[in-house]
Amino acid sequence: MRREESVDAIARRKEELVAVVEATKRGAFADLNKRAEIEEAQTRLESVGGDAIDVRGGLQGKWKLLYTTSFDLLPLFWVDNLSQANQIGSIFQEFDEPDATGKGKVKNIILGGLPPFLEEVTLTVSARYEVLSDRRITLSFEEAQVDSAVLTDLGKTIVSPAVLPRGQLNMRILQLIQDFSVAVPLGTPLETSAREAVGNPTLLLTFLDETLLIGRALPGGGVYILEKEQE
Repeated sequence: MRREESVDAIARRKEELVAVVEATKRGAFADLNKRAEIEEAQTRLESVGGDAIDVRGGLQGKWKLLYTTSFDLLPLFWVDNLSQANQIGSIFQEFDEPDATGKGKVKNIILGGLPPFLEEVTLTVSARYEVLSDRRITLSFEEAQVDSAVLTDLGKTIVSPAVLPRGQLNMRILQLIQDFSVAVPLGTPLETSAREAVGNPTLLLTFLDETLLIGRALPGGGVYILEKEQE
């Protein structure tokens, strides 16, 4: 296949895959038939563009989750669809450029809300990654942090009632809530020993270019399809 034809084929296959996952709410609404359709579109794309993967040069940047089959994330989406108690917003993975040894940092960012009080809150799980080959990276999770709280109008009214003047103390309380941040280290000595025995979670990349990333988690086999956020 000539280069021009290959580029055109990859572009068409990418459009087909993005279109078929678009209405699945990141996989939450995908039944068996839809999953099969998505896997078929994914396989077609990987067959024409899955050979030239450059992890070291292509992974850096912020990627938005479009679709997954991971049971680490799907229950969150199912609960979110059934309940108004929480709202799961966009989910991102943000990779730093790896150093000369193939090691770098990655952040898993989940935006959400807690109606009717919090309009937005951010959960960030920080990890280190290491490039094992042209297609594989391993992950070592370090810390989870909750911050960037944004109060709804109701939340602000409860904290600082609208019937009272917004004095310096009230405004300070509002600011403290919205500046609130708590970080929790991940990993205990027992978990560290377990990781040393069985190895860290691994992501096998099956497609990667300047706009789309497809990976499969090992162990577990969950598929992740992410789209590059433009600067």
